[in-house]
Amino acid sequence: MSREIYVMIHAIITHSRVNGPGVRSVVYFQGCDLGCAGCWNPATHAFVGAERSIDDVATQILGVVGIDGVTFSGGEPMQQASALFALISILKARRPDLSIGMHSGYTERELNASAIWRAVCEHLDFAVLGRFVAAKPSSLPLRTSANQILRLFSGRYREEDFQPQECEVQITQEGLVQITGFPLAGSPA
Repeated sequence: MSREIYVMIHAIITHSRVNGPGVRSVVYFQGCDLGCAGCWNPATHAFVGAERSIDDVATQILGVVGIDGVTFSGGEPMQQASALFALISILKARRPDLSIGMHSGYTERELNASAIWRAVCEHLDFAVLGRFVAAKPSSLPLRTSANQILRLFSGRYREEDFQPQECEVQITQEGLVQITGFPLAGSPA
């Protein structure tokens, strides 16, 4: 009998064009204790909220029509690394063509000490790594502070495949307003 794996999820946006190349679903993990001042997603910091099974999350993502990939953000996905790896493994097993990207506030140096990070990397096409530092604004694609790096793990993308920073505002049929993307420093979100 297998043990169900659960993950705390803040939100899932089914279609986005500003969180990596192509049309992507975005999975926002719930929980982060890195404490980056001025973080764009402070509602994702507390380690509280509904847990969902990774099978449920995978089924939802795999049911989305017309996506090229999935981007994991947060919160901090690597603070639930085992669940992240299990979720990515399910997605890639069922849809090997799906592009996988991630945002992490950890630096590559911090992550390299982790065996689970090395396993996650085997499935990633790209990751943005490093803490948000408000005093170091950046206009580079997917990076809101200049200390962050865009790391390419597969041959699927090149730097020029990533679009300039933009934000999206989506309103669901239920009236929920979701804002995603990367506001340029000094611009209204």
